[in-house]
Amino acid sequence: MKLASIDIGTNSTRLLITDYQNNKFIPLERKMKITRLGKNLDENNMIGKDSASMTVEVLSDYQCLIEDYDVKKFRVVGTSAVRKASNSDWFISCVYKHLGMKIDVVSGDEEARLSFYGAVRDMDLNYPDYKAELSGKILVVDIGGGSSEFILGDCNYNLQLVESLNLGCVSLTEKFIGSSISSIPDTNSLSQMQQYVINELEEITGKINLYKPAFIIGVAGTITTLAAIDLKLAAYNSEKIHRHILRLKKIENIYKNLCSLDLKGRKKVVGLHPGRADVIIGGTAIVLGVLKLLDVKDILVSERDILDGIIYTLVDF
Repeated sequence: MKLASIDIGTNSTRLLITDYQNNKFIPLERKMKITRLGKNLDENNMIGKDSASMTVEVLSDYQCLIEDYDVKKFRVVGTSAVRKASNSDWFISCVYKHLGMKIDVVSGDEEARLSFYGAVRDMDLNYPDYKAELSGKILVVDIGGGSSEFILGDCNYNLQLVESLNLGCVSLTEKFIGSSISSIPDTNSLSQMQQYVINELEEITGKINLYKPAFIIGVAGTITTLAAIDLKLAAYNSEKIHRHILRLKKIENIYKNLCSLDLKGRKKVVGLHPGRADVIIGGTAIVLGVLKLLDVKDILVSERDILDGIIYTLVDF
């Protein structure tokens, strides 16, 4: 049976099509397009017409793929940008009017749960580089465009903590380096951004530290992009990225290099999708803040995320 999920995020709109056979999910298509639905959202509190139009266009392409694959069930989820925008009803109506597609707007907590389920279900948690037993606590970190989710649980999907924070790579970039996005970021703006990230993360990481998680799984575009840069992948390779281990020192070096480049230079970095070049510094600052406040030296990268979690909700196990 063919199943599909669509995640309409702040920075990108993504599609997953799978074939569900004998309790196994076989990925057939994974697509991602930068649509920037959350562009200037913090400033205007509204989804812009251009961003909405671009998203509808991408959704139309995805709808054609869903039909081509003869998908039996699919679910479209709207996350941070659709949640926060004052004109989200207009956007949802616009999509329905043009495509007949219904958007399920999920809460921050539900977004976090879906991300955890997607990341953990497919992960070999007894990973050789980790000392953790299967019973150890797992932290899943999902850094999005407009928000970040932190979910602590175990391999049986028992959740101890679910937190969503309005801190994302797009909103952070717009707040601190958006006005000079094409230039090399100035030291003062970077320092202010880093301190802001620490201040925003302190309460959540303090709660997480009480549980002493065995290890961290990172999902979504910022994390997978850092893995692609670390692996120097000229062409994106999800199999190499999935289960890659990102070391803190490597992330620090990547961050230092990115901060030394203007936008044109960042677009030439091997492994960095040009559409993420303007927001990768903000996203990386969040990753570094999380690892440092949790005193963790590495993060396990997962290509399975909220898209997979959405797929799992379509099936009765």
